[in-house]
Amino acid sequence: EQHFDAIRDLELRLKRLEEDPPSFASCTRPTMPEAAYPDVGGRPPLLEINAAMADIIAMALACDLTRVFSVWFSEPIGNVLYPGATSGHHQLTHDEGGEQPQVNMITQYIMQGYNDLLLRLRAVPEGAQTLLDNSAVLATSDVSYGRQHKLEDFPILIGGSANGYFKTDQHYRSLGENSSTVLLGLLRSQGMNLAEYGVDAGLVNDSLTAIEA
Repeated sequence: EQHFDAIRDLELRLKRLEEDPPSFASCTRPTMPEAAYPDVGGRPPLLEINAAMADIIAMALACDLTRVFSVWFSEPIGNVLYPGATSGHHQLTHDEGGEQPQVNMITQYIMQGYNDLLLRLRAVPEGAQTLLDNSAVLATSDVSYGRQHKLEDFPILIGGSANGYFKTDQHYRSLGENSSTVLLGLLRSQGMNLAEYGVDAGLVNDSLTAIEA
């Protein structure tokens, strides 16, 4: 039964492609990235590396070479020495006092990389919309408050609307929902008719409808 279902799904996908063939007008090769990105003063040029990766991702999506991608701006529990910082990122999240201005500066630096990626997707036209309009780009960190490794209220962002599936230009303050509800919504936005998602404490059967159109 699974075999015949898979065959039928392939037939329907081919039929849709025949009825509405994709346009590859925006499928262009980006500027060749550098052969290497050496550290500058002991600090890796992560924005430059991220920009090169963003160009490649935009091309791969525009050329329909892939429809799924993942980006790690830095390694988990990384102690990268960022521009303007006096210590590594991980060390600062634990040791910097007060409102942690350096940690906040690093967070803004990382978010600039996320913004650069979104801008590159927005620059690719797809009919009356853009590649960003037709995408959903999830961004998050592994904790909310690094000093205590807190998981409550950790940030989740979605860039793009997945062709109108998600609302845009809004900030939703969680009322304690399980974060798996966001992931279930993302899967459903891609046409996956799933009744539930997750395991154990992360198992949910409802998506976060507050952020869905």
